[in-house]
Amino acid sequence: MKKIILLFVVAITATLSARVIKVDINGSGQFTSIQAAVTASVAGDTIKVLPGSYFEQVTINKNVIVVGSGFESTIINSTSNPTINMSAGKILWFAISSTNGDGIRVSGASAVISNCIVRGCNWDGIYSNTNGSVTAIVNCVITSNAGYGIHTVSGATINATNCIAKSNGGNYDYSNDYGGGGTLNLSFCNGNHYNTGGNQGCINLDPQFVSTTDLHISQGSPCWDKGNPSLLDPDGSPSDMGYFGGPDCPIYPIVTNVKIIPQPDGSIQIQATGVANY
Repeated sequence: MKKIILLFVVAITATLSARVIKVDINGSGQFTSIQAAVTASVAGDTIKVLPGSYFEQVTINKNVIVVGSGFESTIINSTSNPTINMSAGKILWFAISSTNGDGIRVSGASAVISNCIVRGCNWDGIYSNTNGSVTAIVNCVITSNAGYGIHTVSGATINATNCIAKSNGGNYDYSNDYGGGGTLNLSFCNGNHYNTGGNQGCINLDPQFVSTTDLHISQGSPCWDKGNPSLLDPDGSPSDMGYFGGPDCPIYPIVTNVKIIPQPDGSIQIQATGVANY
């Protein structure tokens, strides 16, 4: 009986230790800086970042989830190289850039980058040169970086799925170069590649974004429903490549209930409720 009580207490303690920490550059959260929130967090916490342009370098070195409010309105930029150092945890729903280096530099064995836009970096979009590191990149768009889109060297391993990498300046959108040494595995990705592994379901075609700022893919896009078939979009359809695809896809509100209320003056009032990932 004592053992059962002890295990129960430990489980409750672990549950209570996980928190949601809010970051708002305008001051409504616990922190105005993403890095300050990460520093104060413990493994298992979720850091929710409200809309804003956050000019800072961020180091994520613990198993936390850092969640933006959509790439359209939640931007991390810096003059540092890189803007984000990442060795653990998960980051999603941000636009990330660096005017003086890489957007994200990954190391360690348990980092996940999901549904982010990495663009306009002065060097590579996402880079790893750490021996033994393993990074998963899922449903990201990596575009308009001066160097490669995703780049591995020196024993680093990156597994990219459902990504679109286009218009990067390093000769290739995906590259494991400098004589190899790293491992870059692609599956169901769009973009040109050099010395990569896997490559199942990969293409190199115009993704047909709606515009340079609206990164939805058009319905006729070769990336539509062409992601990894073992992953689904939130509506249950086959996953798309790119930011608006996969199980972590940030969806706009879906109306779940509509109520029509007649008013005394003969007009009607419509009330609707819905859900969204943001």
